[in-house]
Amino acid sequence: MNSWRNTFSLTLPVMMGYLPLGAVFGVLWVDAALTWYWAPLMSMLVYAGALQYLAVGMLAAGIGWLDLAVASLLVNFRHLFYGLSLYHLLPKGRLGRPYFIFGITDETYSLLSASGQVKDSKTALQIVALNQGYWILGTLIGMVLARGLPPGLQGLDFALTALFTVLAVEQIRAKKDWYAVLLGLSAAAVVGVWVSEYFLLAASVMLVLVLLAWPASSKTAANQAGEEGL
Repeated sequence: MNSWRNTFSLTLPVMMGYLPLGAVFGVLWVDAALTWYWAPLMSMLVYAGALQYLAVGMLAAGIGWLDLAVASLLVNFRHLFYGLSLYHLLPKGRLGRPYFIFGITDETYSLLSASGQVKDSKTALQIVALNQGYWILGTLIGMVLARGLPPGLQGLDFALTALFTVLAVEQIRAKKDWYAVLLGLSAAAVVGVWVSEYFLLAASVMLVLVLLAWPASSKTAANQAGEEGL
């Protein structure tokens, strides 16, 4: 029980974001007049954050499943690279391992990689479970609240962008890796000009290719230079 209490304290920042974000998803789902029970099922079986926001509009517009599948790949392509840096936290159990892989969202990844307080797979798995629980609970709360809200509310989906911004700032403050910040901004600028319609996928691929081609010694030197500049 103590381990769950300690893990809960680590996940409080994510809870403060996931409850309102999940609620916004629930409100958007009800507002789109979609079948109600698919919303909590999606939060349990899909659990994809930004993709769930995108899916609301696509499903409401009658977009086909193939188009939705392609959009899912483009939006969540970055998740393919998350496990590479969290391999040391991968559980060994037959159920724990696939669930851990399934449950790594942006916010959970940020917590596991930046906090420095997660050292074992058991704690990591508890964090994944708690964070998804917050999202599911938020979805249910939003669906209940939506019945008392006027239809067509604007700006609710910006909550996810706000959370990503906060996470990015916290990562920068924790890591102080100015080389990574510069590389990310450069990739965003190039992709935004040339292939903005595939922004997330193109930026992710570009960053991976640059990191694979860049010598490790150069990265270390750049990081040291950035720290000395502080």
